[in-house]
Amino acid sequence: MPQPNVEYWPLTQEQRDIVELCTKFAAEEIRPRGREVDEADVVSPVDIFQKAAKVGITDFMLPEEYGGGGFTDVFTQCLVQEVLCWGDPGIGNFVCSNGFFADPLLALGSEEQKERWLRPLTGDSPLYTALATTEPGSGSDAASIVTRADKVPGGYEISGQKAWISNAGLADQYVVFAKTDLTQRSRGVSAFLLPKDTPGMTFGEPMKKMGQRAIVCREIFFDKAFVPEENRLGDEGQGFTGLMKTFDVSRVVLAAAATGSARAAYEFALDYARSRTQFGKPIIEHQAVAFRLADMATRIESAWLMTLHAARQLDAGANVNGLAAMAKLQASETAMFVTHAAVQTLGGWGYSREYPVEQWMRDVKLEEIEEGTSDIMRLVISRNL
Repeated sequence: MPQPNVEYWPLTQEQRDIVELCTKFAAEEIRPRGREVDEADVVSPVDIFQKAAKVGITDFMLPEEYGGGGFTDVFTQCLVQEVLCWGDPGIGNFVCSNGFFADPLLALGSEEQKERWLRPLTGDSPLYTALATTEPGSGSDAASIVTRADKVPGGYEISGQKAWISNAGLADQYVVFAKTDLTQRSRGVSAFLLPKDTPGMTFGEPMKKMGQRAIVCREIFFDKAFVPEENRLGDEGQGFTGLMKTFDVSRVVLAAAATGSARAAYEFALDYARSRTQFGKPIIEHQAVAFRLADMATRIESAWLMTLHAARQLDAGANVNGLAAMAKLQASETAMFVTHAAVQTLGGWGYSREYPVEQWMRDVKLEEIEEGTSDIMRLVISRNL
């Protein structure tokens, strides 16, 4: 008997429209290019980004007053990120990467800074951006960064090194976190806006990665790179506060990305199990396979509901530090479980590059690491109990 299609959280027509647009784009532009981009390894698919820009996907999350699509709520961002990463995890995250740059700017920036640095991210030919936090000696512990910003007449000189920076070298604009007070931990962190051509800022070679190769990462080196005072975001020492607000948003959005990737792997495995015959019957009729698929479906549904709940709470102004960590933990570990289970379901073909599930398994591993590892997520959750 057909079941009614009841929305747990009813969508507006505008939300339905952007999800429909992104679903079509994911199916027609992103999914067919996933394997090619993965094997290219260190070349970001800028042509896909440019196509996405022309239909309004790359700036949909930016405020209308700066030329964006106006979907500034995290809930809608999750709806979009889920379907784009269903197309391909790396390409989906790359297409929406300017949103990660915008978050600290929106949290800490002046109106003049927002106008200057956000408007170029909109329209048919947007600039590329990067968020520079991670260092060789500090990943999840952002308060322990040692890149410093020394006060000089008219501004600051930044010296130090960043690592694993997505879009580094490609990006035209950067938000860089550095210590203005090395005697402090979180209270010594400040945030700065830098253009790519800043003297004293140079880039390393592309870093070789397990997955999500659509997003090229490089190291960034700073040798007394001068930043005018008007390019500091907020006051000195406010950078960490802005970063934590950014993490609350990005962790929920990445949970949506992980869920979309998991859904892709589940659907692929389900179709395979229905069409493949072993021992005289479709393999979906074998109890072990059926139970595996049941676990996959259950975990995806759980992760998606948790993600949307966290997004709704965040949009309502609630403190979601713990809830965002829960969503990211549940969704990222679900994605890893589901993609692994998809490989198992396909057997030898799952291990082969003939099908995309082995790539997706490599891709989603990043979601258990970026913006705080699973261990860090458990620590954040425990501190919010």
